[in-house]
Amino acid sequence: MKKTILLLVATLAVCTGSFAQWQPTSGPAGGYIRSFLSSGSNVYAASGGGLLVSVNNGLSWSFSNSGLSSCDMKSLAEINGSVLASCDENVFASGDNGQSWTPAGTALDGRYVKTLVVCNNAVFAGTYLHGVYRSYDNGGSWAAVNNGLPAKYVYWLATDSVNVYAGTYSNGIYRSSDMGNTWSSINTGLPENNIMCIYWFGNKLFLSTLNSGVFVSSNNGNTWTAVGTNLPSVKGFTSLNGKIYAGSFGGGVYKSADTGVNWSAVNTGLSETDLWAIGSGSSALFAGVSSGHIYRSVNEGASWSLCFNTSFQACAGSLACSGTTLVAGTHGSNLFTSANGGASWTKTSTISTVENRSLVANGSLVLAGTDMLGIYKSTDNGSTFTTANTGLTSSWFQSFALCGSKIFTGSGEEGIFVTSNNALNWSQASSGLGSYDIRSLASDGYYVFAGTHDSGMYVSTDFGSNWIMINNGLLSADITALLTYDSLVIAGTRSDGIFVSGDHGATWNSSSNGLPAQSYIRCLAAYQGIILAGTGDGGVYASFDSCSSWISFSQGLTGAAVLALCIAEPYLFAGINAGGVWKCPLSAITGISFSTADPCLVIFPNPARQMLTVKWSTSIPAKYSLISILDCQGRMLIQQTINSSTAEFDVSGFVPGVYLLRFTSETSTLVRKFIKE
Repeated sequence: MKKTILLLVATLAVCTGSFAQWQPTSGPAGGYIRSFLSSGSNVYAASGGGLLVSVNNGLSWSFSNSGLSSCDMKSLAEINGSVLASCDENVFASGDNGQSWTPAGTALDGRYVKTLVVCNNAVFAGTYLHGVYRSYDNGGSWAAVNNGLPAKYVYWLATDSVNVYAGTYSNGIYRSSDMGNTWSSINTGLPENNIMCIYWFGNKLFLSTLNSGVFVSSNNGNTWTAVGTNLPSVKGFTSLNGKIYAGSFGGGVYKSADTGVNWSAVNTGLSETDLWAIGSGSSALFAGVSSGHIYRSVNEGASWSLCFNTSFQACAGSLACSGTTLVAGTHGSNLFTSANGGASWTKTSTISTVENRSLVANGSLVLAGTDMLGIYKSTDNGSTFTTANTGLTSSWFQSFALCGSKIFTGSGEEGIFVTSNNALNWSQASSGLGSYDIRSLASDGYYVFAGTHDSGMYVSTDFGSNWIMINNGLLSADITALLTYDSLVIAGTRSDGIFVSGDHGATWNSSSNGLPAQSYIRCLAAYQGIILAGTGDGGVYASFDSCSSWISFSQGLTGAAVLALCIAEPYLFAGINAGGVWKCPLSAITGISFSTADPCLVIFPNPARQMLTVKWSTSIPAKYSLISILDCQGRMLIQQTINSSTAEFDVSGFVPGVYLLRFTSETSTLVRKFIKE
């Protein structure tokens, strides 16, 4: 009797949410102010934790992330009263001074948009892997404009109001004199092709490189010469009152009063000199640093004061467990490890980019896929990393899968690669793929499955030598998450929920009952027969019946997108958009059971449309027996005393979803779940 009552309590708890014990860990911390935009007294700052907005010229700041599907923010622009903000998966627009955001069209959905610029009432967006896009309707629609621009990584866009300039990583700088219709290379005089930022000021074009300092051109980029002062690692330029300023990573702020001929450091009061962005308003300068703090100067850089120092959390986009170490890769805020369940976090110093797109762990081996520097490898549970790019022709990796002694990785541009020696070297494994933009991978040890951004699912039955499209019944071409569990292949999509295959992908069935409509599935995990899904609407959902139905398990979470899930006993960890890593005891999930095998109580049909029949064994005394039907918020819908071994209930008026039926007698309490179609 006591055991069945405990089962009842646990079962009801998952539906009412009282058992969902989500708590934030201590991090990882967000940071990296990347750009500023000023409009009157409003100032905007893009960070690794979302959009900061100030309505009083930078005196105070608050986050405004409503509507953002990703908070890894990159660049800002303003056109016709609309503020545009780019991130690692789209451009967003705000018509209410940054208080709320909506996607700026659909053409850039899923694209990493690094930089924005406005020229002659057109918006240009520079992306990773997909070149430059142009919009003539304030970002409502976009067209690719890449004739003559072969670069994979467009890092910075700038304009002199006539020409548009594109600074790239690895391919130097390009110029378009016809609004992006054609581009030409303008690298004469530059010693390297890694361009960090570009700025037009005083009829001169200024440019910073990754390793070679700052250069200037007086002829629209036809030729370049080095500036006379060593300005190390300049991340951005701005101007105010006829003077130009450079923000340096490690050197703070430099100022020139003679259009860049002479420069001097102006760092009084600037206690952090690792700048990532510099900007200006009508009467103030702003400096953003790697910690996420913002400094302000109202006297042309003569002195600085801290105007934003509130800590915030990173976008934890990937998680892995290596031994007793939890590894968290963030979108835009570095990679972190925790050896104490998230009580404290350590930031790695051995990965040379802040963007980590994917993780996999196998014993003490950890592999991290980055956005533009390829794959990093750790053999000490994530404590230290070295590059592991031998054989790779891509630098962008966003998924991994383990298959026996092989490890597969998916690129955003070059398909799939495989290693059989723990990433000492890689070989291409893309034959038969219809898309080289691989967003998710999974393996059951024999078959390897690949989900693409634009052509659905593929399977390899020969360990990556050949791939076959498997989209029968799959209603989405954008596969965002994959999981193999037992005999099932489970695919999450960007806007169509979950699909499941029981025949290695030969056929698929929609399996989203209980999920919000048009769910964006960001991640999948499994533990002890329970399938877990993290969604773009900020929910974690659990299925106890092989994905036939889903129940929300989200109480306590922030409502921001759940980007990653990871099992590291005794916790389930979730990576949250601009929320760091959260955890929930696994016992809160594994203590829940919906038994259907007990012959003492049977309900049918299940799912039910009109009438639900309940039959129980005559060995269960009917005297004082009671049947109750509850919804998944724990609300009582029907309660009826019964005195025979069969009862029928009209459920035709119930809203489709998951319900609980509770049978209570003198000697036992039994609980069953049923689905109303």
